[in-house]
Amino acid sequence: MKILILLVSVATACAGNNVLLIIADDFGADSQSLYNTTAGATAPTPNINALAASGVRFTNGYACPVCSPTRACLLTGRFGFRTGVGEVISAVNSLTSAELTLPEVIARNCGLGIQSALFGKWHLSDGTPAAVKDFPNTIGGWPHYAGSTAGALTSYTSWLKTTNGSNANTTTYATTDLVNDAVMWINARNAANQPWLAWVAFNAPHTPFHVPPTNLHGYRANPATNLLKYRAAVPAMDTEIGRLLLSVNAATTDIIFIGDNGTPGQVIQPPYGSTHAKDTLYEGGVRVPFIISGPSVTAAGRTDASLVHVVDLFSTMLEMAGVPLPTDVTLDSKSLRPILANQGDDSRNRLYIDQFDQSAVTTGGRVIRDDRYKLIRFNSGNDEFYDILTDPAETTNLFAGGPATMSATHQARYYRLRFNLGGYTAAATPSASGHGIDAGGFWLTVPENAAATQTLGHSTDLDFWSPATNATRSGAGGNITFTVPPPLPENGFFSVLTEQS
Repeated sequence: MKILILLVSVATACAGNNVLLIIADDFGADSQSLYNTTAGATAPTPNINALAASGVRFTNGYACPVCSPTRACLLTGRFGFRTGVGEVISAVNSLTSAELTLPEVIARNCGLGIQSALFGKWHLSDGTPAAVKDFPNTIGGWPHYAGSTAGALTSYTSWLKTTNGSNANTTTYATTDLVNDAVMWINARNAANQPWLAWVAFNAPHTPFHVPPTNLHGYRANPATNLLKYRAAVPAMDTEIGRLLLSVNAATTDIIFIGDNGTPGQVIQPPYGSTHAKDTLYEGGVRVPFIISGPSVTAAGRTDASLVHVVDLFSTMLEMAGVPLPTDVTLDSKSLRPILANQGDDSRNRLYIDQFDQSAVTTGGRVIRDDRYKLIRFNSGNDEFYDILTDPAETTNLFAGGPATMSATHQARYYRLRFNLGGYTAAATPSASGHGIDAGGFWLTVPENAAATQTLGHSTDLDFWSPATNATRSGAGGNITFTVPPPLPENGFFSVLTEQS
């Protein structure tokens, strides 16, 4: 008797969750009550607070100083130095079609049947709205897009709306219109039993400061100042978020809420001041609300102090949806799913942020921070160094007098971060062309980089690095040789730090 075993491959529905990403525009940590408990500093956001109560609230959540780089990080899983988007969009700072995007990765895995859409603000391509009307689809890779491609609306009640490449003027309040479109699309996906990922990018509470419809913001009288108008736009957005969430099955949908950058200086609240607000690398410019709720979360209602960045949401969302991560592109994104599952802190030990304008080389700078300290290296050539635990508003620059005036602890932590910062670059690390020990001591030769400053570093544990004591350098034939004279340290490691000039 013969038995025939037939193996049949059957396409099944995606095993992952639906994913809803909600972005508030110009909404820093100072503007949300769960992050700023100063009396009178924030507006009520019961729906956002409810998400935190049913999920995880990250207390060290970071974005970029302005919106375009944040959106590029989210869309590609890559830092700005890789995508070229380091500032507000311009002719030289726009996202290009060469980048692999979140919806394009989903499309590569079309057998999973996942539908994806973007609603609201785009702001990743330069030009007039007429010129960029199809860029969310063609450059962003979104199969469905409805919203405003510009950085800001001219009016929340009279604005140019783009839907899959077609422009039309609308007078529907923008916050409401956005949710109308998203709810309609989500309901259609649910009715068709299709798994989905939706990115809902509010324009609110970004300028223009305005008075929302009374039924949304709950104020008895019309707010008169910019701050009060901003605070009215926040609960109006929260009200519409509540309506959006009614279309979502919380048992099968992971929900992410973030701000895209810090609060504008005109309306920023203590402990931050107007010079440490949006468009700066200070905490008021980059620290944002960062909340995740849904079936991926274990032990809901907790806070987590891990260092997390919006770039991490690229991998997190794909894994939530059950989509394999791409292997043909360099990713900076680190999935947060182990943290959400309460499996311990699997986050990054360092957090990196950059800001740059390709047409103005001294604009912006780079940030790296660890569990306590933060180094800001400005592109103008200055360093600032802060103890974030004791000085969260960054009022005391520990580097003000240079390394010689710092305590031994501060020096060690400063140099550690400075050497770690060298790892965040798209440039290839040069290989040593020779090294050895002779009567003159230890020597190491590397190719010279004329566009950078090269320094020999020493470490005993491959963690804390500092400039090698008494090292000398000489150049010849396109190479630099570093020499450390005797007596040599009993043990340790040497490395060349290359810092762009």
